[in-house]
Amino acid sequence: MRPAWLVAGFICVMCLARLSFHVGEASAGPLTVASIVLVAVLQLPISLPGRRRLSAALFPAQAVLNYLPLLAEADSWRAGGSGFLAASALLMVSGPAAWLILGLIVVVEGAVASALDLAPVRVYYAVVAPLNLGLMLYGLSRLTDLLDRVDRERSELAARAAEVERLRLWRHVQHLVVSSVSAVEQLARRARHQGEAEAVRKQVSRAVAIARQALDRVRSLPPADSPIPIPSRDRDGRIVRLATPILVVTHVLFIGQSLFNFAVDEALDPGSGEVGHLALLPVTFALQFWHLAALRAGRRPRGLVWTLTAQAMTIYVPLADGETSGLPVSGFFAGVVLLGTRAPVAWPLCVAMCGIAALEGWLTRSPLLAGYQFCSAMGTALAVYGLTRLVAFVTELRQTRTELVEVAALRERLKVGRDVHDLLGRGLTTIVLHGELTLRLLEAAPSRAMEQLERVTEAARAALADTARLSAPDRRLSLVAEVDSARAALESAGAAVWIDAMPVTVPGPAEPVLAVVVREAVTNVLRHSTPNECLIEIAVADGYVRLRVANDGAAHIPASDDGEPNMGLRSLRARLAAVGGDLATTRTGDRFELLARAPADHEDLTPTR
Repeated sequence: MRPAWLVAGFICVMCLARLSFHVGEASAGPLTVASIVLVAVLQLPISLPGRRRLSAALFPAQAVLNYLPLLAEADSWRAGGSGFLAASALLMVSGPAAWLILGLIVVVEGAVASALDLAPVRVYYAVVAPLNLGLMLYGLSRLTDLLDRVDRERSELAARAAEVERLRLWRHVQHLVVSSVSAVEQLARRARHQGEAEAVRKQVSRAVAIARQALDRVRSLPPADSPIPIPSRDRDGRIVRLATPILVVTHVLFIGQSLFNFAVDEALDPGSGEVGHLALLPVTFALQFWHLAALRAGRRPRGLVWTLTAQAMTIYVPLADGETSGLPVSGFFAGVVLLGTRAPVAWPLCVAMCGIAALEGWLTRSPLLAGYQFCSAMGTALAVYGLTRLVAFVTELRQTRTELVEVAALRERLKVGRDVHDLLGRGLTTIVLHGELTLRLLEAAPSRAMEQLERVTEAARAALADTARLSAPDRRLSLVAEVDSARAALESAGAAVWIDAMPVTVPGPAEPVLAVVVREAVTNVLRHSTPNECLIEIAVADGYVRLRVANDGAAHIPASDDGEPNMGLRSLRARLAAVGGDLATTRTGDRFELLARAPADHEDLTPTR
């Protein structure tokens, strides 16, 4: 049962109980009946989560409606019916003033009962009833409100965990890439000023080794073995601290009522059945707290069937001798049954136990008082169930929160790893390729080797710029810039580049995705091919932007563990699928072709040059 529905059901049941009591025992007039119903109606927005801020003005109106029958229909007034008002005082008033108002309500109820010359048992009821109902409803309302906040915080926690994980990984990437690329740039600069070829070879070899190591480490991101911190929330402890005292106090008040009934009944003798029940009372509540302690912790009590049977016997066995003194506590037992048994069995048993209490009222007094006893027992069962189940639900929320945060962080790790792979791979690959080419040309063509060394320095600077842009929250790659950069990288590798496209600005999320496709496609060309020529084609057709990259000199492209050729291509497929696009690759001999499509609005496509 959802917490909000539980609160609403409890209010409705207790409203019916109060109506049955007043109409059955006092023949309440229409004003009293209307007052009881309106007080319960006002209680709904006061108690339900998310509406309390709008209901600040309802508490005074509820107080007026609650005591209006005392002034207009005093004969039908029955003390002890201000439980809703007591709960509202605790919910709507903050600080010690709330408890002072609660005490004032209890004093007023007791004073009215004494002024009406009621029996001591009735005076005790007038004091205890609003206190019990007020605490139960306050506990249920506050627990529901806190759980609602905790539930809403889960998305915030997940977002925060993802943000923390992203920042942590960016720091890792920046430390790795910046330190490595800076070292490469320094070594390349130093090599350009070396006079001897052997000294240049030594510096360039170190630079290539550093860049290759950084490339391998970047492609192995993210590090999956690092722990994920789970943010805590104070409200978890507040929920537990709130529910436990309310459960204890309400049970103690019912114990006190049973003891009081015995103490004031002068007709009882030591051999009476009620004295026998009084001896069973400690056993009844010992079993009750045994069950609740285990169920609140979210575990099934040992020997639950036998302990439930024992508790049932302490309540219902005296009925064989006509002794009904144990029935007032049957609502507590029904709450344990709701908690400890499966729903298809629990609810029929709960209704049956409340029905037994109602039957006793029907046979000894009147049908309307039978309705009161049924609703009173059912309300108590709902309160015990709710206060215990909501506390146990905190443990479930903690586990869910942990799983949610871990999933969010792991998704962020994969996303960062994909971004790093796609956006930094080409820069490091370019450094490695130009560095290796420099080493090959040192003996045969020293002047060309120095040109390649200059390109190593330029590639290092570009990689540093990519790293800075990668961690920017508003980073957005430009398709035009990536095409220009691809041309420069391919031409520097000695390939003839053909651009068959009118560069366009693609609206929405498609442009940065296609820009990444260009970057990863060119990276694959540089890493896995020795191209003589490469074609980059961009066209718009049938509502899609089509990007084609084709090259010759293709070598074997390594496959990932799941058979997908190249981890980068798998990443590109995921990116394109996220914006409604797709990607296909074909290989014919030594020619490799990549075709990517992303949806675009024809009217928003504007040429840039």
